[in-house]
Amino acid sequence: GTGALVRGLVRKLEELGGEIRYGAPVRRILTKGRRAVGVVLQDGEKLEADLVVSNADYVHTYGELLAPEDRTWNGDWRLKRTRLSMSLFVAYFGFRARGDEGERLRHHNVLFSHRYEGLLRDIFWRKVLPEDFAHYLHLPTLTDPSLAPPGHHAAYTLIPVPHNGSGLDWGRLGPEYLEKALRYLDEAGYLPGLMDRLVYTHFITPDYFQWTLNSHLGNAFGPEPVLWQTASFRPKNRSEDVKGLYLVGQSYQPGAGLPSVMMSGKMTARLIAHDLGLERAPKELLEARA
Repeated sequence: GTGALVRGLVRKLEELGGEIRYGAPVRRILTKGRRAVGVVLQDGEKLEADLVVSNADYVHTYGELLAPEDRTWNGDWRLKRTRLSMSLFVAYFGFRARGDEGERLRHHNVLFSHRYEGLLRDIFWRKVLPEDFAHYLHLPTLTDPSLAPPGHHAAYTLIPVPHNGSGLDWGRLGPEYLEKALRYLDEAGYLPGLMDRLVYTHFITPDYFQWTLNSHLGNAFGPEPVLWQTASFRPKNRSEDVKGLYLVGQSYQPGAGLPSVMMSGKMTARLIAHDLGLERAPKELLEARA
């Protein structure tokens, strides 16, 4: 699964001499003469670098990590006109198995509301919390029972909600919405008796995306994928404002989602190799430079 992919990336980075600093958020990208030269961590430590790659949210990178004098007028204008994607409410839960879950559900399940366009209008335009909702329900223990204790299932359900431009108070709404979401799965017949079988619950809201992941207004997928913010119209992987600053991840080209993010990594790596003159370098030189 995706956990194995993450472990593989970490292993390869460390094999090449890289180091991952955990619990070390970046406060500022350092520049000199409109060139990225390092970063300042939240605790004040400065790390110098020949180049900087940011996988942070687009608005956070340009609006918070770069000083205003490092952004062009055009860059500021793009930030202000960027339309952000929706956010997510995610409920994680464990429950006692009844043995018949596989009769109604699969590993991946998409449960639509009875109204499709109205739900989207509520989320994207009205920015209100709909009375109904759509679920992506993930039940991996149907495929791999070892992910939960014997006789139990582990699952999560992901529900699209407005980003924090809505002004919704998730500190108050979160527990209520958790119960409503799980009760729906129970009473709609997807997981009958779920409320009486629950043994664990946890949830995250747009506040998690905003304050833990530094995703502007708690958006979950970067710029909204409307036509003029899709594929080659998304922010570029090489900064047009600051030399030596490269961008990677769901906010940038080609887009959000795991396959696109992996492709974004390859695109950014190729840009860096091109700019360093390593495109046609012998394997031994590439290994030495790494």
